[in-house]
Amino acid sequence: MLNLESGLQCLKGIGHGRIRAFEKLGIKTIEDMLTFFPSRYQDRRKVVSIKNAFKQSQNCCIFGKIGKVYERRFLNGLCLLDIEIFDRTYMTHARFFRKRKIYSSIDVFASIKRVFKSGVFAYIYGELKIKCNDNFILANEYEIVGEESDIPLFFNKIVPIYPTAKKINQTYMRMCIYDVLRMYSCIYPDVLELPPDCNWILKMSASTALEKIHYPDSLKDVENARRAFALREFFVLESILYLSKNNFKKNHKKQKYELRSNLLEELEKNLKFEFTGDQKKAIKDIFIDMRGKYPMNRILIGDVGCGKTAVALSAVLLAIENGHQAMIIVPTEILAEQHYYTILTLLSGVGVKIALLTSSSLRKKDKRKMILSGLKSNDIQIAIGTHALLEDRIKFANLSLVVVDEQHKFGVMQKSAALKKASYPDILVMSATPIPRALSMIIYGEMDVTIIKQLPPGRLPVITYVSDERNAYQKTIEELKNGNQAYIVYPLIDNSLNLDLKSVVQESKILSQTWFRDFKIGLFHSQLGSAKKDEILTKFRNKKIDVLISTTMIEVGMDVANATVMIIQNVERFGLSQLHQLRGRIGRSNKQSYFYLIQRSKSESASERVKIMESTNCGFKIAEADLKMRGPGELTGTIQHGFSKFKAGNIVRDVDIVEYAKNCAKKNIDDDPTLSKKKNFVLKKLVSKYFSDKKDFIDVC
Repeated sequence: MLNLESGLQCLKGIGHGRIRAFEKLGIKTIEDMLTFFPSRYQDRRKVVSIKNAFKQSQNCCIFGKIGKVYERRFLNGLCLLDIEIFDRTYMTHARFFRKRKIYSSIDVFASIKRVFKSGVFAYIYGELKIKCNDNFILANEYEIVGEESDIPLFFNKIVPIYPTAKKINQTYMRMCIYDVLRMYSCIYPDVLELPPDCNWILKMSASTALEKIHYPDSLKDVENARRAFALREFFVLESILYLSKNNFKKNHKKQKYELRSNLLEELEKNLKFEFTGDQKKAIKDIFIDMRGKYPMNRILIGDVGCGKTAVALSAVLLAIENGHQAMIIVPTEILAEQHYYTILTLLSGVGVKIALLTSSSLRKKDKRKMILSGLKSNDIQIAIGTHALLEDRIKFANLSLVVVDEQHKFGVMQKSAALKKASYPDILVMSATPIPRALSMIIYGEMDVTIIKQLPPGRLPVITYVSDERNAYQKTIEELKNGNQAYIVYPLIDNSLNLDLKSVVQESKILSQTWFRDFKIGLFHSQLGSAKKDEILTKFRNKKIDVLISTTMIEVGMDVANATVMIIQNVERFGLSQLHQLRGRIGRSNKQSYFYLIQRSKSESASERVKIMESTNCGFKIAEADLKMRGPGELTGTIQHGFSKFKAGNIVRDVDIVEYAKNCAKKNIDDDPTLSKKKNFVLKKLVSKYFSDKKDFIDVC
């Protein structure tokens, strides 16, 4: 028996070629087809007489009886088909154009002539044309009916317009979805009876919402149905997040912490700044969590340069003061090395032993043996590294704290592996990607959230300019002569025949012989070997390189206080959030820093992005703008909980629904923590279906 998980091959009339075409649109199952929602709608409720149609110069629908068919061919291969259509008021032609190869014998109008038989009736939607006494309707879509009284499927109503692909036109897409909707919408799992009624979301079943989204009676129906379906999506997601949070909190941890403050006092002496109010509040929240009876599960969100590392290090020192170990896991070797050197400096003279664990550092047998032994014996108290930390051979004597940096770059299974390194460890997650309130509620709903907005005192805001190349290079040379350093960032490693973009390899050669011939230039990109990368970065940190020419590899992990200039080439190739992350690599001292954007494309979206970058340094404002420009789809791809994106929900405009769904989910799960009651039977199945990869985090699957 077919169900929502059944593949498209089970549906009548869909062959292998069309299955591949549907897959390109993200449609693999019957459920995918049911929730493949229209991108827009055409209002075909008004069918006008042919005579009145030509009194209006716009697209419209006409209805009439089919007469004769005329065909013409031109020397350039263009073919024209005119079909007489008349009603009681007037007669015109429905016109079709096709192109055929000059010597081909294929009838390009065969499928059209097969259905447009003399005497049948047809609905035509298209653009009206009047040219030198030749009036016709340029047919866009049509539907044939046998008798005048027959009811059409896709006329006299609001009609959905879907994204299409090769081998799948609008008519075929509508027919497929119409058939699936008719047969399977009634079995679509429904949880909309669980949230209580409210006067600003129209309550309707999931099957009704699906029908109204695809075939509404009015455009108001579309919005009501979309919001109802969005409530379903957000409610299921918020339920799993709250279940995960509850499950995490029910585990009693073994580790105990007392505030001795010895190591913390040493850290504060080594810091070159006072903690900001936001940092102090964050440390207080973290210490309360760590000293509680349940494991900490907190996310620390802060803009670039706000001092998240110092806050996390305070938590690490609390663990170490109480005889425990801490692990800091990051996505890249560059960031791991940056954290390692930063923490070494901050803990200078404190007497804490730190180890760097990456693929490179574990390659040498003697060093690997020393590190593994030190972790097992508790001789090494802080382990900083990449995914290498998650390997089975890495064993800790007394791990109590796991810190995850740039958390969105780690999957659920990787986080699960980190948790298995200890028995119910405290978890502190850091994210340098400022995100809007609604998105943080969705992505981090299972965690306690702390936000740091203040920057350390003495930091000057980076000044951003849209500039031409000549001016940017001249200003950079002035900074270099003052003993400062610079980054120049390009979108490509090497030249591309298909893209008119500058590349690091080509431009480093040119710039070293022209503008920056009096300075030392370094080339940095992903195709360099690990040893070469380390050499380049070490030289740049030690001021032996003046200008680092790079791809976006420097986006995270670079902390060189002496770098005061960054030039972005082909800025139109970068997103807002990426530009903000890159800008965060400079302005990391009390020196004034400059961010130059060189724009070659004058497209509207590119111009809008650079205006936003010029107008603000606030990552949260930039994230809001980025979300509005790109839509929620790309950003919600960071949600690693089963939903790759929402089908109806829109986190830009549905903040009210997100908050309502969150509150409803909390009340429902507080009433039934394991979803064992009859009312939660469907919700429990959906949790198991969408979030099977979180079995380590919940206990209802």
